Amino acid sequence: MMSCRGDAYNPAEALGVDESLEFHAWQARKLAGTGVDFLLAATLPAISEATGLAMALAATAKPYVLSFVVRPEGTLLDGTPLKSAIATIDAAVTPGPLAYLINCTHVSFAASALMHETNSSTLVRHRIIGLLANTAALSPEELNDNSSLVAEDPEIFGQSVAALHRELGLKILGGCCGTDDRHIRALAAQLAIQARQTKSANAEDL
Repeated sequence: MMSCRGDAYNPAEALGVDESLEFHAWQARKLAGTGVDFLLAATLPAISEATGLAMALAATAKPYVLSFVVRPEGTLLDGTPLKSAIATIDAAVTPGPLAYLINCTHVSFAASALMHETNSSTLVRHRIIGLLANTAALSPEELNDNSSLVAEDPEIFGQSVAALHRELGLKILGGCCGTDDRHIRALAAQLAIQARQTKSANAEDL
């Protein structure tokens, strides 16, 4: 896993495209040379650094995934609409990312971003396949200034994150800041319930 050079919650610190490519290429090559199956660049706040990072990852010939921090308005932290960010990177980088994720974002923010009528799109919901959620329904600015951990009840976390699998078809689900084994166990339990319900419904259709 890789990430941006500076503060992932401060898009003003993001590198430009060329700077990003130059800065991240060395680490991307080193990680690819270890025999890993794929590369992940996570907690990305801005389109410029994400694009350069994608170029660095693409040059390794390894499959790779990009993961954004998003706002409820359906944008990256730098204000780039999700639909523009994904379309820009997919068009500018060859090979493009295998897929995209959202991480370090509360589930309510991620759901709002994905369904936003202006800044999201069908393409976004097809290309973003997962969420690694944090437990704080606070903005990045609020979290950066917070001196204590803001946690969420594991059962609430599990139910809300699992709902995105049911409602939006997200396939990769997990935790980020504020989560521990209790949150992941609760999420796994909710997904198991969904799987049993789906199996039962399919059996009734037969």
